[in-house]
Amino acid sequence: MSAPHSPDGTLEGGFLLAPSIHDPPNMAHAAPSRSATIPVDYDGSSSPRSLPAASEGLDTSQGLASTSPKGTSQNVINNYFGPVAMNKVKSAKNVSMGSNHGTIIQDSGTGALEEQTYLAALDFLSKHMAAGAIHDSKERCDAPKCMPETRVAVQDEILSWITDGHKDAEPKRILWITGPAGTGKTAILGTIAERCKAEGKLAATFFFSSFSNSLARRSKTHLVSTLAYQLLEHEGLDQVGQVRARICHAIRRSPAILQKRLQTQLEELILLPFRHGASTGARPMSQHQMAIIIDGLDECDRVEEDVPVSDNSRKRRTKEDEQIEILSALLHAATDPSFPFVIAIASRPELAIRESFSTGLARSATRELFLDDRYNPDADIRLFYDSKFLSIRRRFNLSPEWPTVEEVLQLVANASGQFIYAATVMRFVEGPPPGTQMVALAVPGLRTPHRRLVRIIDLRTRVHTPNVRPLEALDILYDSLVRTCSEPLLSMKWLRAIRLHRKRWSAPAQVLRLWMEQSPGEEVCALGSLSSLIYIPSTEDCNEPYSFYHKSFVDFFEDESRCVDLYVSPIQTRGFILDTYFRNMDNRRSFLEIRSYTVNSYRDEVFDKIVKRMLYRVMDAGPGGLFSSADVFKAVEGSMLSCNARRWAEYLTVPETDVPVSDDRLYSIYLISQMFYAVPTLCTSGVRRLGVTEPASTGGGPSWT
Repeated sequence: MSAPHSPDGTLEGGFLLAPSIHDPPNMAHAAPSRSATIPVDYDGSSSPRSLPAASEGLDTSQGLASTSPKGTSQNVINNYFGPVAMNKVKSAKNVSMGSNHGTIIQDSGTGALEEQTYLAALDFLSKHMAAGAIHDSKERCDAPKCMPETRVAVQDEILSWITDGHKDAEPKRILWITGPAGTGKTAILGTIAERCKAEGKLAATFFFSSFSNSLARRSKTHLVSTLAYQLLEHEGLDQVGQVRARICHAIRRSPAILQKRLQTQLEELILLPFRHGASTGARPMSQHQMAIIIDGLDECDRVEEDVPVSDNSRKRRTKEDEQIEILSALLHAATDPSFPFVIAIASRPELAIRESFSTGLARSATRELFLDDRYNPDADIRLFYDSKFLSIRRRFNLSPEWPTVEEVLQLVANASGQFIYAATVMRFVEGPPPGTQMVALAVPGLRTPHRRLVRIIDLRTRVHTPNVRPLEALDILYDSLVRTCSEPLLSMKWLRAIRLHRKRWSAPAQVLRLWMEQSPGEEVCALGSLSSLIYIPSTEDCNEPYSFYHKSFVDFFEDESRCVDLYVSPIQTRGFILDTYFRNMDNRRSFLEIRSYTVNSYRDEVFDKIVKRMLYRVMDAGPGGLFSSADVFKAVEGSMLSCNARRWAEYLTVPETDVPVSDDRLYSIYLISQMFYAVPTLCTSGVRRLGVTEPASTGGGPSWT
């Protein structure tokens, strides 16, 4: 059977020739090989760092047909030759049966082809989103939530605003939930998200996290794609005039949309579909308002790019620039009459964010909810303590009278409304999880929950003194816990090193152990007594990274005014990391010996990548590299010069099995040449200043001045 078609490719008679389900995959879209001329710093994220080119959009050659905003199929011909299936051809006109082969589908504009387009749009967004940032993601399975019967007043106020805020005398489309560190913002927003989903009031969520395994949760880059994915997947979109189809059409029309600035992404992927839907008089998604929830805006701290300026130079963006851009885009959406959602945003009251909310249009569109004593945090903290102490009494078979009422009330007072204080205290009192190796502490007599509680109670005389700073109680707690370590300064060096690695790459804990331990068991001595402050993966979970329980602890040890004599500077941290690298490479284990430690955890080629990327970090003298200061070189010159460079070079020639030979060879040459060029150059006694220019395109070492 053949169907005549016009010169422009349209099929006559209302038929559309579509590809068979047996089509082979289109190999033209295979991922390009990695460039080896200049190594790429692996960022630990499942999402690619470069956004899709136009060829990665929704392509009919892959079995996908586009759908116009009105839901009608565009004219598509795919010349597949195979078995013929005929469906509903009785009403066809001007059709002749011939020897053509293919699958003939009549009037399929809102059927299978539309479904294919929808699924392809979901697939496109899923590859460029931060899946772990969604409130109910696997990554957030252990995220804090409000205990039953706690934070009731603040939850009710937020939910009331979401449902009925439009009835206020001066309705506000944005709610800013803010408060000091440790006041439970993330727990509250996580609980609100669950309650909104259960009640059909949740549109989408994004939970930023500066400690996530995926760096995508620290960046603005994946925000709009993550929100758009959830809106496209939302069943309520079926009730809005062709919004789902319009989002799909926006992706097909501009496959490189995610390369545009944030406000443009939000405009084209979200605002325009709803704006067009509103103009057709479509009924709203729900009888109730729905919310988009954004948590931890202040934890968006990964800067993606520099900005060109008029003199052909580039201006370095800051995390505050990124945060303000996010707020501007969200404000643009919230003030659009066709935007059907309200937006709840949680963050600390940091200066840049506070100023953004207090000026111009943002001030008139935003309601602020500050987590202070009005929401009775002491009562909720008391409930938290009671629940945790009950669990500890059961586990250790303790008396029902332990602890005393006076001691519990003292702990409540010490918390000063900070839930992170209470959570840290209870992790310390409970001790390491069952099965965890106990570590000999510098302070004797802390092996039982009672003795650990007594140590915390004894801190009260320092907390309740005149002129106490807002975070004084928390700082005293953190200082006291670090000083339980046998070598507090060594512990601080490990903490700073872990933090530095996590800023660029969430390296598995086992890898950092192998690279940083100067003697077996050093990690346990340095971190073992800090299990209330940092998650320390066991040997069985060696592919997991270290993670800090709360940002306030990182703020503590990165601020010299807060940790005082325990402070370790960035230069000292880089020197410590490099010194341990060089010592371990030469003295205790060769690279091949290190690999044998991970034979059960990594494929050889994966570990090869890890080692080579970490070597690149070691030799990098750029702004973010470890060798970015002459003082660092001086600190590690001895251990660097004494190491066996021949062993390095031999290891770097071990091929990676899943990388093209030419790429792997160039990458190895780059590292080896950088290593041999850097050592004699940077260790010259006359070095006074370091500077670096861009490496040559052939992969050679940098130019030093």
